[in-house]
Amino acid sequence: MTGPRVAEDETLESLGPYFFVQRKAGHRLTSDTVALAEFVLPSLSEEDSAIDIGSGTGAIPLILAWKSKVRKIVGVEIDPCAAAVAEKNIQANGLEGRVEIVQSDYRELKKLYPEGSFSVVVSNPPYFRAGVGRISPNKEKAAARTELSGGIADLIDISAYFMGGHGRVFYVYPKARLAEMLEGLGKAGLRANRLRFLPVGSKEGLFLIEAGRDGGLTVEYP
Repeated sequence: MTGPRVAEDETLESLGPYFFVQRKAGHRLTSDTVALAEFVLPSLSEEDSAIDIGSGTGAIPLILAWKSKVRKIVGVEIDPCAAAVAEKNIQANGLEGRVEIVQSDYRELKKLYPEGSFSVVVSNPPYFRAGVGRISPNKEKAAARTELSGGIADLIDISAYFMGGHGRVFYVYPKARLAEMLEGLGKAGLRANRLRFLPVGSKEGLFLIEAGRDGGLTVEYP
């Protein structure tokens, strides 16, 4: 397999067995994304279908394709430049029959997919509310960090729609928004099933959460 052609504003790296192109000035792969993917993996089976909301350049779809047997993975990204790079990554690694990249605002996806289309919904969304803090002048980085195109309530709404009655959702967020997350899940008829706090690597700290329609809660600490 030959590597993809890389533009001057891109870098070529490896992600497990795969080629991984990133934009130099765009939002880069972080440990948060890797931790979320690893959090999802133990629950996956070959029968699952997964959708990654806010996929960036496609890191989570690549990790899920690498480390699981899931046969259908969709990555959704609103930024056209990042989505184009994600598509390049999928093609360079020969994953077109298994992974699809959709360039869209996730709030519009009900027009594309019927309710209950996916058993697993994953998202490493923007962490900060619009109007809070400094917004990056880089459009791609700003969209990755700040809720410019929907917030927690919107994300939970589309996730509940996608998972139908039997799926599950997985997110990573700052601990400061945990109460808001739990309240939003409850309003959507979802229950937190697994909660893991990550070691503090920044001022706000982070949590990983899995939610579904029923079941109890297990809390995991670092």
